[in-house]
Amino acid sequence: MDAPTPLQAHLLKAIQNLANDNQQLRVRARTASQSDTSPEMLRTLDIGERSGEQLETTAVAIGAPKAWIDYARAAGQRGVLWQPGQVMLGSGHVPRHTLIAALSRETHGLQDMAGVHAAYISRGDLGGGPVAEFRRVMGMTWQRLGAVSHALTLSQEERHQVWQRGRQQWSTVVAAQVRDYPDQELVRRWNQVAGMEFPVVAAPVLVLQWAGITNEDSAAQMPISPDRMVELAATALSEHTPDARRLTVTDPGRDHETATAINAAIDAAGLTALPGKSDLAEEAVEPAHPPRELDAGRGL
Repeated sequence: MDAPTPLQAHLLKAIQNLANDNQQLRVRARTASQSDTSPEMLRTLDIGERSGEQLETTAVAIGAPKAWIDYARAAGQRGVLWQPGQVMLGSGHVPRHTLIAALSRETHGLQDMAGVHAAYISRGDLGGGPVAEFRRVMGMTWQRLGAVSHALTLSQEERHQVWQRGRQQWSTVVAAQVRDYPDQELVRRWNQVAGMEFPVVAAPVLVLQWAGITNEDSAAQMPISPDRMVELAATALSEHTPDARRLTVTDPGRDHETATAINAAIDAAGLTALPGKSDLAEEAVEPAHPPRELDAGRGL
């Protein structure tokens, strides 16, 4: 048997307690009459379930074995809340090369977002989703990958390995990918990002911040900002598309509905204090109601 690291414990706790709340809500939705099953209940359940998936993906990224994650989820669904000092069965070792390879794939996905953004803006209004939504999702994804990189304490060589795309500059590779997308395909990829529920994207970042990883920690691990990523992608595109335009990425704006949904997801995971929140998260998570206190069963 192994004990999870403190950071892994924070994520496993969130997974287990959120699974418990999701199961309770699922039972309520199943047993309620049709008139009592409100759209808000169903949307909250959908956000809770997909937030749990994002928490699990992030737990894997920082080295929590899948067996531990499966156990935490199953325990929560059985009605068991996380207990302080909970010990997990099996070894906690995950090969480092596995973690670096997974982070590299996710970083390449972030680079692809920058390319889609730059290509979309260069073609004018194609009728896709709101620009602000795309910007916020990309900014929060950047922040999450920075937090994971901090958790893994990447070396300089590992950071280079994560960001590289073969022998070419990453922006050149991305520009070559998106340059010939038909408008319809570009809009589809744009909407795929812009349509992500922001509370779902934000959930793992908030848990990692609650565990002590600050915005400064995340930013120190990322070679360039989201804004600069888009600029580089736009420059690479402009070598063949002279009218490529520039747009900032990270200012998320305020959204009361989003704030309410995130606050509900964090409540469900049993989280209250979020030290070191970034401006990005603080803008998005202005509480719509005071968060409930942790009960004895949810303390870590």
